[in-house]
Amino acid sequence: MKFFSKMKWGLVAGLAAILAQPADAIVDPDNLGQWERPTEIGPDKEVQGFLVNLGPTGARAILREKLFVVKHVFADSPAAGRLEIDDEITGVDGEPFARHTFGKFYGMGHEVGYEGPMMDLGNAIEDSEGGDGRLVLDVVRDGSPMTVEIELPVIGRFSDTFPLDCEKSALLARRAADYIVERKEEHGRHVHEQGKVGLALLAHGRMDEAVELAEEWLEPPDETLWTWFPSYRSIFLSEYFLQTGDERVLPTIRTLTERLYLAQVLDPELYLDRMHGGRPQAANYLKGGLGHGHRISGYGTMTITTLLAMLAWDLAESCGIETDPMHVDLAFACIHEHTHESGYMGYRFATGAYTPAGRQGLSILVHQLAGDRDPGDHVERVTRGLVNAKTRLNDGHGDNAQAVFWALLGIQLADDKQAVRRVFDYNRAFINMARTHDGAFVVQPGRNAAEKAYYLSPRIQQTAGMAIVLGTGDPVLRIQGAEDR
Repeated sequence: MKFFSKMKWGLVAGLAAILAQPADAIVDPDNLGQWERPTEIGPDKEVQGFLVNLGPTGARAILREKLFVVKHVFADSPAAGRLEIDDEITGVDGEPFARHTFGKFYGMGHEVGYEGPMMDLGNAIEDSEGGDGRLVLDVVRDGSPMTVEIELPVIGRFSDTFPLDCEKSALLARRAADYIVERKEEHGRHVHEQGKVGLALLAHGRMDEAVELAEEWLEPPDETLWTWFPSYRSIFLSEYFLQTGDERVLPTIRTLTERLYLAQVLDPELYLDRMHGGRPQAANYLKGGLGHGHRISGYGTMTITTLLAMLAWDLAESCGIETDPMHVDLAFACIHEHTHESGYMGYRFATGAYTPAGRQGLSILVHQLAGDRDPGDHVERVTRGLVNAKTRLNDGHGDNAQAVFWALLGIQLADDKQAVRRVFDYNRAFINMARTHDGAFVVQPGRNAAEKAYYLSPRIQQTAGMAIVLGTGDPVLRIQGAEDR
């Protein structure tokens, strides 16, 4: 039996179903107050708050059930001089937007996605860029209905196999890579951002910048830093070594490999007295799992930190670094034991909270690179689970850019090509809506009450991630599916 009893999984599923009912549709129409809470990072500092990006138009807006309320327009963008503050966008080319369902959707539920204005406008952008570039919006301005025409560059449509064999995907990936190189002043110290930036540099042959980062990371991070630091740095340095053969990084990779062992639970009995937030946490310290920090900390083991360590260990082995099979075996056993039969992967293993999409994509990736570690149907189940979770790609806990990146990257390595298509085709509009007018990708509001990504790295992390995801048509990195060297 998996880590949830049938009763507990039933309660979680029942809760998700209750949350998804129309009567509970509008849980927080004020976006937790974030419509008017700006970020302090990059060009988005001038935007009034955490708004919905309206794709490459250059406009940002508040999302209502069946319309957008424009609250910002970037200068020198296609929407400049066309849309005005407080314009209500109600549809496209005479077709009203469908209704969007608001609400927190935790647990295993996946019934509600981003259908409504976001999906409708994202699809209209696709039609415009694949046609004559005209995007005709239905607008109510000062109480009067009108149409507003915005001219978008004609760059074509995503192919039926995108991001593979797709000129639009390749173009957007190159532009994203250019953005992160040209906007170094926007780069922060956020660990998820740093790791993805480094991988994007490698993926697009920006070797001068990649060498600079590798040299900066030759000194291992302080042992007290969270597990994320040694994981991301080891993943980057391993991919870097596989491309360059620069042996200077090998001692660092070896140190990081061993550092990750310190964050793994070897004996759950040692954690019986652990508390977090005034609550006992012993049940969350699972054998073989890794936590937030070295020698574990906080509320126990986590799925994503465990999977990131497994990925780091696999890539280290590709560089000739010997890993301890005991630690690796325990991690795989933990993931296999505590993945639900549906393919759902919990945030802390022993809880059913939060969307699983990013963890599922990362698990597919880890298992495909490891080769013979699947104990039967794990990858198949997780792939099916990710297809279900495609509706909640943007709802990752704390940092939804993580979920978007690992889900879209990992699903591409699934053997089930129909599953790949279902995930990408559903999120085609989302990808268009996340694009900015100047070649970047920006974090979009999700359904999670603890979302922080926009305030940690509004553009750079998402842009670096999409440079990798959309660049898989010409894979360079092992995590993109490039052959092991």
